[in-house]
Amino acid sequence: MKMYLAIGCGGSIGALLRYLAGIVIPQTGNFPISTLIINTIGCLLMGYLTNFVKQRYFAQKQALAKALTTGMVGAFTTFSTVSLEAALLIQGNMGSVALTYLIISSAAGLAALVLGLRLAPNPSKGRRSA
Repeated sequence: MKMYLAIGCGGSIGALLRYLAGIVIPQTGNFPISTLIINTIGCLLMGYLTNFVKQRYFAQKQALAKALTTGMVGAFTTFSTVSLEAALLIQGNMGSVALTYLIISSAAGLAALVLGLRLAPNPSKGRRSA
């Protein structure tokens, strides 16, 4: 139960940080630069914290480690988790699997999002102009 609570608390902090980062890093033009920057920062944090947890202070405090990585950074950006999993595959000499995973994750994520957009009711359809 302690682990679930720790991850939930970390997730709350990460979600709030994500919202605040979106305010601090405004979207400009058509290219989603704010999301790109947030995802990059999240990946940097995930890599740093994962190594920090393995080698240093948090190695003995698994609930705190999960609160920071799975909870906080995971809520800040799930892209960091995908990147971590791909990096671990590369470290395990499975570069082709990592590349396949990244391509499939990106394509499937985009396809699922587009499908979700199409499946969701569109409030503007079916309305008549007054």
